[in-house]
Amino acid sequence: MATSAFRDPFLRSRRHGWSGLRQRIDITRAAASYALGEGWRGFRRNGLMSAASVMTLSSALLGLGTSVLLLVNLHLMSTRVESQLVAVAYLRADLSPQRVEQVLGAARRLGGSVRFVSRQEALRRLETALGMAVADLVRSNPLPDSIEVRPDRPAELPRIASALRRLPGVEEVTYGGRAVDRILAATRLVRWLGGGLSLLLGAVAGVVVASTVRLTVLARRSEIEIMDLVGASRALIQAPFLVEGGLQGICATLLALSLLAPGYAGLVRVLDRAWPTWPLLPLHGAIPLLAAVLLVGGIGTALLSSAIAIRRCLRT
Repeated sequence: MATSAFRDPFLRSRRHGWSGLRQRIDITRAAASYALGEGWRGFRRNGLMSAASVMTLSSALLGLGTSVLLLVNLHLMSTRVESQLVAVAYLRADLSPQRVEQVLGAARRLGGSVRFVSRQEALRRLETALGMAVADLVRSNPLPDSIEVRPDRPAELPRIASALRRLPGVEEVTYGGRAVDRILAATRLVRWLGGGLSLLLGAVAGVVVASTVRLTVLARRSEIEIMDLVGASRALIQAPFLVEGGLQGICATLLALSLLAPGYAGLVRVLDRAWPTWPLLPLHGAIPLLAAVLLVGGIGTALLSSAIAIRRCLRT
């Protein structure tokens, strides 16, 4: 590791008390150039260890990115289902119009949006869903009048359904709360599994990155001692190793993103053909999210591991 890139400006700044803005700019430029150049040379010099660090860290980032995509799409699905949740109270056929109005008034006092659906409207909905004329197949309309209550918050749906069952004139109440419970349970499971897997792989990647940086520090111990003797600051000594760790994080992030993006794009195309109504995060919305998460996770893990390894090595 050559020290000529920083020795002269550093010593000159010490003699003159760091005077002059231009001199400070030159010193900063020389220090940055030295750190970037030495960091890149260290990254190339430790080819096998750097490759092992990149592959391990990219595996951790693949798990993190996959769990993030699953969580986002499950959230979209649960939001879509929650927006369609409605409690349907089927009325008895013998209710008079006055009694129907009384039940409607009681339902409105429960909160949410209340709508009366007549037997004729229910039959038209059924025919639209089936794509055929049901009235031609049956002698009379078998569907009852009903009241639909859409709650302001999905969590209120069980309470509203229970209250509707107690109203006089209500024969049966149905609502789709179980589907949301299952989706939310699946979201929690994916969150825990994805988070645990990402933490485990991240810890392994951190150990590999730290080991790579530690070997580099030990191999250049004599040069580091010379730098310390000529007055180089601790930050300047550590900077190349942090750059080396940052390069490993950037390479791991790019590798993980290059694998996740095409895979997710193919999955979106398959699911769009199989289930066109399935709510999925589009690719143009997934790429910025993935890039942000993977950059923070990859570079952050690499820099933190490098900093810990450098501090321990310099203490000894």
